[in-house]
Amino acid sequence: MKAFIFKTLLNLSKALPLKISRSIAKLLSNLVWSFSKKNKHTTITNIKKCYPHLTPAEQLQLAKQSIQATIMNMLELGKLWDKKVQIDDLIDNIYGIENFELALAQGKGLLLAAPHIGNWEALNLVLARFNKFAFLYKPPSDKNIEKALVHFRGKSKALQIEANIKGVRKIMIHLKDKGFVAILPDQRPKEGQGLFAPFYSIPTYTMTLFSKLAIKTRVPVYFAYALRTQEGFDVYFEKSDDAIYGELKNSVAYMNKKIQKIVNQAPEQYQWTYKRFSIQPDGEPSFYSKHQP
Repeated sequence: MKAFIFKTLLNLSKALPLKISRSIAKLLSNLVWSFSKKNKHTTITNIKKCYPHLTPAEQLQLAKQSIQATIMNMLELGKLWDKKVQIDDLIDNIYGIENFELALAQGKGLLLAAPHIGNWEALNLVLARFNKFAFLYKPPSDKNIEKALVHFRGKSKALQIEANIKGVRKIMIHLKDKGFVAILPDQRPKEGQGLFAPFYSIPTYTMTLFSKLAIKTRVPVYFAYALRTQEGFDVYFEKSDDAIYGELKNSVAYMNKKIQKIVNQAPEQYQWTYKRFSIQPDGEPSFYSKHQP
């Protein structure tokens, strides 16, 4: 059933102009806000904890905008994955691409961190302009949806690497072959696969995979993201500081600090519906408990 709804939304958004799809997303987000108590609670909790300086009214407004952006991500997919649509027609500006191209030209391979902000599927299609592009993905629980995702993402012709032990080996091989790999660095890892590092001053269980790969390979590292504009998207490429190659704990802390700086550019476009803080240090209360003030 979920796969059927997913494909129906894709076909609908494929047939509509991007601006209309976004307008429909705003209407649907009102329904999610009213009826999806789980998503609403998670979003509000995250924003209250990360932006305590905002007034309650400002926090609620940001939460509503974030849910709107999440629905927009879904309804933009049909247009993004339509083989008849050129990604250049949807991109307004690309910033920092010259330095990114120079880094690729070094022929050392490259690691790219792509946080959950804006529409990372739009970013994938921009990255697909370059040879030897691969990205790591976490498969959804519904196998039919996973098959659909792999199929539609095939437009980019990128190498899709599943996030597991075999996937890590494939990443190493791909980097040694002078390819480059995009990873969502703010994906919450399984227990035993991360460490706690500050994110908005909150001890946040964070993946170590990205930092370990950077430290081990010493390849160039970039952060990239595609922010929604009125007509399409702006894409940004930003070179990492050398801190990413430091001691593991410091590298992970730097990565979170950099992601936070990116999120603060457009916090309404970050995926606050995601339970990023669900794993807490021992002895700490549940982050998403409805009984917390």
